[in-house]
Amino acid sequence: MTYNEILEFFLKHIEVERNLSRNTVAAYRRDLEKFGKFLQMNNYKLEEIDGEKITHFILFLKKEGLSSSSVVRTLSSLRNLYRFIAGQGLIKGYGVPDIESPRFHRELPDVLSKEEMEVLLKNISEKDKVRNLAIIELIYGAGLRVSEVVGIRLKDINFGRGYIKITGKGNRERIVFLNKNSLYAIRSYLGERTHSKVVTSEWLFPNRSGRRISRQSVWKLIKKLSLYLPSEKRVTPHTFRHSFATHLLEGGMDIRAVQELLGHKTLATTEIYTHINKKHIHSLYKKFHPRA
Repeated sequence: MTYNEILEFFLKHIEVERNLSRNTVAAYRRDLEKFGKFLQMNNYKLEEIDGEKITHFILFLKKEGLSSSSVVRTLSSLRNLYRFIAGQGLIKGYGVPDIESPRFHRELPDVLSKEEMEVLLKNISEKDKVRNLAIIELIYGAGLRVSEVVGIRLKDINFGRGYIKITGKGNRERIVFLNKNSLYAIRSYLGERTHSKVVTSEWLFPNRSGRRISRQSVWKLIKKLSLYLPSEKRVTPHTFRHSFATHLLEGGMDIRAVQELLGHKTLATTEIYTHINKKHIHSLYKKFHPRA
């Protein structure tokens, strides 16, 4: 089998057998197509890959402009591909090569202060203001991913008890709670939506055709809103999620509770926010301690 044939076989496997989301499968494809390009450029075969060639592949990825986190993710995708090949016996007498991820300095995400969040929320444009406010209140107020926000159906919302059933990464379901601002924003938006053509849509945030809005639409909205900030912070949809987690930890919430709210599979993923929180604690120490 050629590399492309094995790749398609693997992608079908993770989509059908492992039931991974379309976005995850697409991410695997992008990562592994880079490896296919590397093999083609160097005239390598899958069974020829060893630790030394993996090092060359890492250098190739860095020259392609990938960030450190993207390199680590790509190597993880490659590791899973080779495990699949070994498990299926696609390359006889060949196991999984030594694919060790390099130790990169993990960059801490930008976080908006509570005051900066207030500035953004007050500056949502008048056009589609109610809908846009509901989107931002959900991302920040419930710590949702963009893919989770655009995937909310009306039937997933329990207004009486104030929560939404979310399907996150790996089709894992969780319950996220809505604060009074989020609930008010959603109710206001739905009240206005009753006069539109998409009133019968099953999606909370439909486009003009009644289908769910795209992730790109949310990205464009947030990019526009970020212009209101005086700082040079790079604001993305994930910035609101980072801010959600950080503000909860600053308020004293237990990290395991934050893990559940974010839908992280492991606590290690959530622990990055403890580093951000330590920076906040250090700044408070310097500000208030008489000998700091």
